[in-house]
Amino acid sequence: MPNRRKLVLIDGNSLIHRAFHAFAQAGLTTPEGQPSGAVYGFASMLLNIFTKLKPDYIAVAFDTKAPTFRHKEYEEYKATRIAAPQELYDQIPAIQKLVDTFNIPMFLKDGFEADDIIGTLSKQAPATLDTYIATGDMDALQLVDKDTFVYAPRKGFSDIFIYTPAEVKKAKGLHPDQWVDFKGLRGDPSDNIPGVPGIGEITATKLLTQYGSMEGVYKNIDKISGRTGELLRQYKEQAFKSQRLATLHCTVPIKLDLKKAEAVEFDTNKVRDLFYALGFKSLMDKVPKGTLTSGAQQSFFKQGQPKFVKTGAGQKVPSGAEGIKKLDARLEPVLRKMERAGILVDLKLLHTLNEQISARLKKLKSNILKYSKKEFNISSPQQLADFLFKTLKLPAQGLTKTKQGYSTAVSELEKIYQEHPVIKHILEYRQLEKLRNTYLETLPKLADKNGRVHTTYAQDTSTGRLSSKEPNLQNIPIRSDLGAEIRKAFIAPKGFRILAADYSQIELRVVAALAHDRNMLEIFKKGKDIHTATAAEVNNVSPKKVTPDMRRNAKVINFGIIYGVSPWGLAARTNMSVAQARRYINKYFELYPKIREYMDAVVAFAVATGYVETLFGRRRHMPEIKSRIPAVRNAAARAAINMPIQGTAADIMKIAMVDIAKALPKVSPKSRMLLQVHDELVFEVPTKDIKKVARLVRDGMENPTSPDGAPLGLDVPITAKVESGPNWGETRATQSSP
Repeated sequence: MPNRRKLVLIDGNSLIHRAFHAFAQAGLTTPEGQPSGAVYGFASMLLNIFTKLKPDYIAVAFDTKAPTFRHKEYEEYKATRIAAPQELYDQIPAIQKLVDTFNIPMFLKDGFEADDIIGTLSKQAPATLDTYIATGDMDALQLVDKDTFVYAPRKGFSDIFIYTPAEVKKAKGLHPDQWVDFKGLRGDPSDNIPGVPGIGEITATKLLTQYGSMEGVYKNIDKISGRTGELLRQYKEQAFKSQRLATLHCTVPIKLDLKKAEAVEFDTNKVRDLFYALGFKSLMDKVPKGTLTSGAQQSFFKQGQPKFVKTGAGQKVPSGAEGIKKLDARLEPVLRKMERAGILVDLKLLHTLNEQISARLKKLKSNILKYSKKEFNISSPQQLADFLFKTLKLPAQGLTKTKQGYSTAVSELEKIYQEHPVIKHILEYRQLEKLRNTYLETLPKLADKNGRVHTTYAQDTSTGRLSSKEPNLQNIPIRSDLGAEIRKAFIAPKGFRILAADYSQIELRVVAALAHDRNMLEIFKKGKDIHTATAAEVNNVSPKKVTPDMRRNAKVINFGIIYGVSPWGLAARTNMSVAQARRYINKYFELYPKIREYMDAVVAFAVATGYVETLFGRRRHMPEIKSRIPAVRNAAARAAINMPIQGTAADIMKIAMVDIAKALPKVSPKSRMLLQVHDELVFEVPTKDIKKVARLVRDGMENPTSPDGAPLGLDVPITAKVESGPNWGETRATQSSP
């Protein structure tokens, strides 16, 4: 019936196992280096359910660690099942957090399995609903009837099949109510349910087809001769025990509350924020709209009056939902045009780089494994943790600890960087392997017949930043040698040049303006080099006596402070000890005291209001800032500090992109905007038009306006470096035409 409402019941443990194995070879990790394949697969399946089934109500059931009534009746129940890899169990808390963020009720009950809970909930569902059970466990087929169906992934997650009563009969040769009888006769090796030894699928199906049920089989046992009859008589008690073990217990003491299970009762922005934190940028635009989402962000306006933000110059910048919404909408056609254009790549150079990096990875692997008594998977967080903390016995004090052991995320490894030379090799190995997998091996496969690669852009409405996929160009390192080499593979066609325009320290300029730090503002206003000036003050030397190492250390902390760099992180990225790094950070805040005040104020604001916002009023909700888990709370505090800075910089970039895209066809009809990566725009420009396009781009980037066209009013100059060359990695400063 087309108008019947839908209830979806998800077998959490079944889909977690299916997701883990479906994405096991993908090597997916979060930005912190934690495995995330099972989380990604589960999230994909959840979005599939929202998209395809469009449920009105939804709930998830999970197993607990406690023994079930089946274990008490039969000690060997599931005894032969091999334990899943630890990486799977490490991801369950993140999956449950995902479910919680979607505001989906979770059901767990000691003594019962998830499918018992699902059976109970399905029986409690009103007859006016269609109930869909999302699971990879075929035990659920016994629940199928005219109102209840099984929504089962096949071939990983690429193929979904819906079992109705007719489809169960067609696929299995049995009616749903015969399924537990089939298990009673044939058994279930996966759960170590014995059944009747010697009775296989064909014989069990034949018997049930002829006699209807297991009870029917035994009522007619005298008619069953030969070996089959002997086995049935000999193992009758075992057959009925197997039937009981296979039967779902549908009277678990739980209650289905449809009001709490409404499928749209969640905050879309919170889900998108979680996906962003997990590194699932490709899923962010697939999140359905929830009723708890601030949506049009009406809270920015009171009776239609816009909110104003005071800037350092004393001016007021109109901001809020309408301005942000309008800006994002104006950028959409610009992004689609960039996607269609694509960018030309040098396939031969990519092949050469791949060979070189593969050789370097082989050497790094050898350097790492020489410290181990046996070979292990360096990409496995669990195996790496065993190697570091059990084999090498490195100190773990101060490291984040999970239920399964110590974290091996980059931020954690940086804390023990100086404890053993192998840490340096591991960090390099991870970076190179990621670059090889993401670019060197992938880009040639994504190139079209003309040798051009077309990325896909998405806007993160909560942070303002752009993401890209297939390929993800946002992760190409800006300052590393390998990043520079990869950029050389992005080339201009004959008669054209690549023009690259990069904001100069835009985020530092933004934080100086937001914090009203007089010392930092003065440096930018006088056109000084912020890193040299910082190094001179912190080291108490004149700018002329600043060494390359001094400037490099200052650069690390200038940019790192935006991300909440710790003494361990600073030490790992410089030649300092942890104690030296701690003193350096203290001196830094003595030099720029308003930066510290700003950071503290932003965190306090987030705690008080539950959100932070950019200069233009783009808002990000941060419920994690009040988490009782210190690691979650601290990560939220870092994100709260970072978002207004990065978000404001991202909005400024968007304004520039819209303005430049509008003017570019008039200045140079054949020029095209191709890429936006980090703080940089990349264009393909006819050689003869380079100077006039360079002027247009520089003006557009250095003189942004607010989303509604008013002057920006930041009390700091914004500058952009414009260069051009035969490829993205080899560009030189370009003169602008007058």
